[in-house]
Amino acid sequence: MIDAMQCGIAWEEQHIESNLAMRPDEYWKNFNLGTELDIAGRFLFNGLQAFHEMRNFAAEEDAFEFLYGVAVGIERLLKIAVIMTEHDEVTDQSEFEQGLITHSHQELVKRLKESHDINLASVHNEFIGILSSFYKSHRYGRYNLASVYAPARGRDDLVAFLQKHLSIKIDIEGMFTITPNERRHKKFIGKVISKIVLPIFKVVRSEAGRLNLYTYEIEYGSKASKIFIRESFDFEDEDILQVELIAYFSSREASGPNIRFIRDLIKPLPFDPALEADYLAALRSDRQKQGVLDELEVHYEDVEDFRERREMLEVATSDHLSYGDVEEDSEGDLDQWP
Repeated sequence: MIDAMQCGIAWEEQHIESNLAMRPDEYWKNFNLGTELDIAGRFLFNGLQAFHEMRNFAAEEDAFEFLYGVAVGIERLLKIAVIMTEHDEVTDQSEFEQGLITHSHQELVKRLKESHDINLASVHNEFIGILSSFYKSHRYGRYNLASVYAPARGRDDLVAFLQKHLSIKIDIEGMFTITPNERRHKKFIGKVISKIVLPIFKVVRSEAGRLNLYTYEIEYGSKASKIFIRESFDFEDEDILQVELIAYFSSREASGPNIRFIRDLIKPLPFDPALEADYLAALRSDRQKQGVLDELEVHYEDVEDFRERREMLEVATSDHLSYGDVEEDSEGDLDQWP
């Protein structure tokens, strides 16, 4: 144990010394831009999740949430790649940093193409144009009086883009004919964004390798890891995982302390079987949870000891719950236990 602790301390001291030995520009590119990469991945994750949870394409707010997350994520990723590529030749740091103050995704892509082979099809360039136009012009469009007469440009651009490339007609006005956001829309958007993001991340990786840095390293299991490590740009797998977990917890195979605690001690509330599809949707979507939370409050009005129930629910979610670890077998024989 002491040897292991000493080795750990020695490694940490060596790691600190190597960090201190880095030049400021190396530290900047390795650690600060590494943090930026994680942030870019989080914005992309959140934007794609927002699109996944859109029920239809009518609401301007839905389109805004999606476009904002993706626009910021791709812009930050582009700037990381530009810094990693161009900074070696910089003689005026202040001028270089000023040149990064832009919201033009097209301009940043053009700078990268001068040094790297980034092949984007017309559909990808068109989407980049939508992001750039949204971020530079439309995101604050409702803060002026003229917006009363202006169209919802972000939403309308997104709808037009989907209609053009999927050869469909999207209804955003009809009460009963409104077009739902379906699997094909989500798969298409995810594919378009992946074809933009992954080549840029490849530039970051290659430039980090050239500089002997680890800017590209992403924490396993983070939001950014879904984008850059798993290379997953839709939430279909998460939906399937939900069903698989429900199937597991509904079976006798689920026998850990948490599920036993819930089965034994927490009486289920009288939710409506006719609304089970809504309840399943609430497990997948934070947005869908809101309506079910209203129903939950109604059920809680009939709970006699609400405080005790909440305390038990909090225990049930514990990561380190120990409950019923030793059980009698069907014969009541405990000789098998130490």
